[in-house]
Amino acid sequence: MKLSSETMITNQIKCHGSIQTTLEDDVNVPDTKPDIDLIIKQNGCLDLTEIKCEQNKCVLRGSLQFELLYASHDDIRPVHNMKGQIPFEETVNLDGLTETDDVFCSYDLEDCQIQLIHSRKISVRAIAGFHCRCEEEASDPAGIDILSDEAVRTGMESLSPDGLHKQFDTIVYTRSTPRTRDVFRIKDEINLPKGKPNIDTILYYEMTPQNLQTRLLEDSVRITGDLHVFVLYVPVDEERRMEYLETECSIDSLVSCSGCNEQMIPDISFQPQCGTMEAKPDEDGEQRILELELPVNITMKFYEDVELSILSDAYSTACELTLSRQPVHFERLLLKTQNVIRVSEQIKADENQDKILQICTASGRVQIDEQEIQENGIALEGVVELDILYVTENDDRPLGSLRAAIPFQHFMEIKGISPKDHYLLQTDINQISVIMLDAAEIEAKAVLSIGAIVFTPAECQVVCEITEAPQDLERLQKMPGIVGFIVSDNVSLWDIAKEYQTSTESIMALNGLTSEEVHPGDRLLLAKQVDGL
Repeated sequence: MKLSSETMITNQIKCHGSIQTTLEDDVNVPDTKPDIDLIIKQNGCLDLTEIKCEQNKCVLRGSLQFELLYASHDDIRPVHNMKGQIPFEETVNLDGLTETDDVFCSYDLEDCQIQLIHSRKISVRAIAGFHCRCEEEASDPAGIDILSDEAVRTGMESLSPDGLHKQFDTIVYTRSTPRTRDVFRIKDEINLPKGKPNIDTILYYEMTPQNLQTRLLEDSVRITGDLHVFVLYVPVDEERRMEYLETECSIDSLVSCSGCNEQMIPDISFQPQCGTMEAKPDEDGEQRILELELPVNITMKFYEDVELSILSDAYSTACELTLSRQPVHFERLLLKTQNVIRVSEQIKADENQDKILQICTASGRVQIDEQEIQENGIALEGVVELDILYVTENDDRPLGSLRAAIPFQHFMEIKGISPKDHYLLQTDINQISVIMLDAAEIEAKAVLSIGAIVFTPAECQVVCEITEAPQDLERLQKMPGIVGFIVSDNVSLWDIAKEYQTSTESIMALNGLTSEEVHPGDRLLLAKQVDGL
């Protein structure tokens, strides 16, 4: 006899680790830029350029890209910009990591502060979090059947050895593809509306993907959504004037991904990088076209539930059959869900800030401060951090910015979740709207998207090896040929047949049973069955 097996393939976390670090430096104002009197707005993004795996650690290299808008009295133009970068090299300890492993890293910029030291020098300080994980493929053989030697030779799986009795069970486990990475580049051109003047200098811009949706196709993923674009610029021949444009571009593109199909469940995360925007001439030679590019790092993993019939037990009335078992640990996908949350807050500007004349744009990020698995769900607490740029009534300082935080609480309903389960969260802002209530107060509204994918751990015993030996004739001779048996609690017909050297079919035929269901107190007649002699 031979054990027929099927391999259960799962991906497991080999090691993971996170660090939080401070990136800081003092930066001089370039000689080509005028003095800084007041910092109006600041922004930063992380550019991770290298992940190097070493023994028990990985090294991350990249830079913090920063930019700021500032007011200056030393130039006819009241507002200027400045850009720079701070290189970094950070080490994340990952026990068990080797040089040949592949590490995936997600990161977030929790805070970026730029302060004025004096008119020719600034202090840049940012708190960055890096979250690294290494996954490995696990292969566990699981016995699914026992075949006769003749069946193995002829390739006929239906041939079963004489006297062999088998019991099967069905398990469902979630199989995943290896996690892959790609770069999705959003490229577009925007023509200035007719009422806008030509561009001389771009002072500041923001590009933010919103409402990103994915749809699985055969060997590819379709990505749709919107790109929110804001640009502030100086018009041609108007040094003291500024113009801005806020618009949206549609996103609709395909990303190749071998091995995925429409029936799978996707786990796709997006990490926007530092984008670029340039002005270029139109057909008439006027600077009226904005050419933009935003690279977005994508990590992709796909899941599918696999139903597998495994051999749960077996015995033989023709030989002594011994089964060796081993535990197999796996995960089942409990639920993937997406929640939409709406938050709002009325925000007052500080008394020392210039009065608000007009709102330009608003950007933000979601920060989850507390998360806890509770009965039938996950309780979340966090804030939406907003950064609002506006036009002031002060001609010497025509722009101002306002920072605010909107707290929120939310309960994600997930029936059946328990503390032993683990989950992955994804947060995003689908929309931000800001309206003026008066010159010192605004109302901000945001639509948040919070997704969760939840896994529950499971374990089963699988047959990994079988051993057969000749019948124990002495034991068989001591067994009576016919036995009267009274069914006790928690005993199945299979258990009775296995213990008394017979079969469920024989018991049913001898006792006139129409099903294998028996109850405590039932009286059965059992006949010993010996095959292969």
